Amino acid sequence: MNCKAKTMGKQPAKVLAIILAVGLTLISFQISFHTPIAGRAGASSISAPSSGSTRWGLETVKAKDAWEITQGSDEVVVAVIDSGIDRSIPALKDRMWTNDDEVPGDGKDNDGNGYVDDVSGWDFRNGDTLNKSEGSLYYHGTFVSGLVSSSYDKETGSGGVAPNVSIMDLRFLDSAGRFYTSDWGKLADGIDYAVENGADIINMSIYANAKPPELVHEALRRAQSEGVLIVGISGNNGERLGYFGKWNEVFTVGSVNKSGKVSNFSNYGPELELVAPGAEVLSYRPGGNLATGSGTSFAAPHVAGTAALILSKQPQLSLSDLKRTLRESAKDIGKSGKDDSTGYGLIDADRSLGEIAGTEDSNVKKTEGDKKDKVDRPKVDRPDEKSDIGVIQTVDGKVFRTGQDI
Repeated sequence: MNCKAKTMGKQPAKVLAIILAVGLTLISFQISFHTPIAGRAGASSISAPSSGSTRWGLETVKAKDAWEITQGSDEVVVAVIDSGIDRSIPALKDRMWTNDDEVPGDGKDNDGNGYVDDVSGWDFRNGDTLNKSEGSLYYHGTFVSGLVSSSYDKETGSGGVAPNVSIMDLRFLDSAGRFYTSDWGKLADGIDYAVENGADIINMSIYANAKPPELVHEALRRAQSEGVLIVGISGNNGERLGYFGKWNEVFTVGSVNKSGKVSNFSNYGPELELVAPGAEVLSYRPGGNLATGSGTSFAAPHVAGTAALILSKQPQLSLSDLKRTLRESAKDIGKSGKDDSTGYGLIDADRSLGEIAGTEDSNVKKTEGDKKDKVDRPKVDRPDEKSDIGVIQTVDGKVFRTGQDI
């Protein structure tokens, strides 16, 4: 009887051990098969603007001086591949690109481009129309778009570098600003969509944790071959820059602060092209409130906006000449000549426009054989491959942090 009692006493311990083992196995299974984060939005922080916060970036890149030549044309389209845009904000709603060949809300693919009701762009995150994602937007895409092309507000000083150009909304990041190893095909499709639907410039204020698969690189090559400028970021770890900025097809941008010094978080490397305001810059959050943000994510739109002004003035300028104009008009703020920390220098919208308008001496010469076709771009064959890899971080309280971005 005593032996039986001892045996029965051991049963609960065995059951507990089995339950524990099964639980650990399930946890291990979930960890092993959870889709890894592959990349993120390139922002360091965002917070409510302090008293006296100004849109100092416009002054630094001399945007207002450039506006005496042009404030941009709505025929020039900047595709923002990001977390989606709050298109209801007054400063942005009139700047959104419209697909004139699509009938809103009829449930049909009127233009035959493979996307139903893609009136202002497409939600590649969820594979659906943009209207269905409006309630779950991460702030990043709205903030970036405001720096490119929001209307100018004299009272607050807020506004985009190119306030009259059009913004194409291509949502890629999730509601926490991340993307995953299962999302590479979505990114390639987003790039192809921008090219096929007439974007002149693609702003990609995102970065990857590791080298992306070839299908993404191929999409960027296709965009470049069609004369589309791809503006990317150096990243925010204060170290050697990585992808996507490492690729030649990407026009990589770093950050400077209000003092005109390189931001301590701005990554560096020989691939760096230019620097632009990226510390405590003023723009919009979803809902329309102003905020200040820091990160190379917010430097890149200053370059994209300047490029949009140039193309508004000279729409047939070739991609190579556009890049050359941006480089040669930049203000050298580092070591003499191109260097790894500042590239060719600080973006200068006024000088860029002055060269194109012929108001300054210019070394820019258009090459007839290199002109881009802005009307009838051929359809791009999309690869069937859907590959892996990608990451970005959550928001807490008033200050938004993106993990290793600081």
